[in-house]
Amino acid sequence: MEINTDWIEMLSTDQILTSVHDLDLLHNNWFIAGAVLFVIVSLMMKWHMLLACTLSLTGLIVITSLVHQQGTDVSKSSDGLFIFIGGGAVIVFFLIYMVFMRGD
Repeated sequence: MEINTDWIEMLSTDQILTSVHDLDLLHNNWFIAGAVLFVIVSLMMKWHMLLACTLSLTGLIVITSLVHQQGTDVSKSSDGLFIFIGGGAVIVFFLIYMVFMRGD
């Protein structure tokens, strides 16, 4: 019995980033207004966990896009690795601060 694994190709980094870039949300005024409203409501209602998770996920998408745009050339791979590790560390520290250390 063969297992069909064609669906996993849709989860590749290239496909996901292409889908995110095709949405072109940074130029949509309604999306930007909704995002600002979401941040303001989250801060007012003290939904720090939801806000931290959303901002962390957004940060990981941005970092992955930046590293993916540089390509996989061997001469540039260390730059992409430093960006990914440094940006990932900043995001993890932000998430830890917002979830565990921040006192209300």
